[in-house]
Amino acid sequence: MTYYIKNIWGPDGQEGYPRKDKTEFAEGQERAAQRFIKCDGFFLYETGRKNKGKKGAKAVFAQGTVQTPSEVTTNQAEINKKESVEKIFLYEVKINLSVRINPLDGVSLDIIRRVLKKPRENMQRQGGLIKITEDQFNKLCLELERCSKKAKNKK
Repeated sequence: MTYYIKNIWGPDGQEGYPRKDKTEFAEGQERAAQRFIKCDGFFLYETGRKNKGKKGAKAVFAQGTVQTPSEVTTNQAEINKKESVEKIFLYEVKINLSVRINPLDGVSLDIIRRVLKKPRENMQRQGGLIKITEDQFNKLCLELERCSKKAKNKK
């Protein structure tokens, strides 16, 4: 079984990413997208990047699976605006999210590092994918569920 943590740029999760039933991969990352479509489950992680006066949460905020049958498609809208954008997200994969909370309420980087047993884990990866074990996936599922319940009680 194959599981991943898929990085997305912060603060995009706080702004509603993914906006539809798909996740995106940057230009040049088609091989990462091809690996991703074969996974059994994944988490979305918002990086700490700053943009528009907001800072990314550095947290896991969603869990899901890839839609079946799956394929990597090309985002034509991104191709059309390529000239004016520094980084384009050219490849798309359709997904189903089973859990999604505000990234600010998500599983923190400290907890992720503890679950992965890597106290200095750098969450940045070429292609935006961090492969994790089934045991790590299950532990992060429990942590995300805990965060989800806590967020609902906060409201």
